[in-house]
Amino acid sequence: MSLKAFHIVFIIASILLGLGVGAWGVIEYRAKGELGALIMGIIFLIMGIALMVYGRRMLKKTKHIGYLTVTGLFLTQQNAAACATCYGESDSPMAEGMNAGIFVLLIIVTCMLSGLGAFFIFLARRAKAAAAREKILKNPDLIGIKEIDLSKPSREPKQIF
Repeated sequence: MSLKAFHIVFIIASILLGLGVGAWGVIEYRAKGELGALIMGIIFLIMGIALMVYGRRMLKKTKHIGYLTVTGLFLTQQNAAACATCYGESDSPMAEGMNAGIFVLLIIVTCMLSGLGAFFIFLARRAKAAAAREKILKNPDLIGIKEIDLSKPSREPKQIF
């Protein structure tokens, strides 16, 4: 698999992950009204859209590079030639472009990892709240409510009015 094909597969998987988790967060907000789910959903949807824009730009830039061409370039013998950065020209346009690319990729990776971290924190908080709710339902004495046995009917007639 060429680097271009791997890149396309990775971008598509990231887009699907971002849009899927984003949609889940928005649906979760609509169902339960939790603001954290909405924020997480919006972050993931924005990242999914940003990755779509990035993927389209990458495909436009590499449309002249075919998969077989890339494979052929790797199989043919070539002389080593260092780039401007390796020669020590840190102020060349090539070095500036490389630095900008690294910075953009760091931002994208940081946002995706932050979103995933927020998702797992959200799940942990939700599990903790559900466990506390279950504990109170099993033992209402914890909050000062007398337990009522609903399995046996009361012998006393109750007046409705």
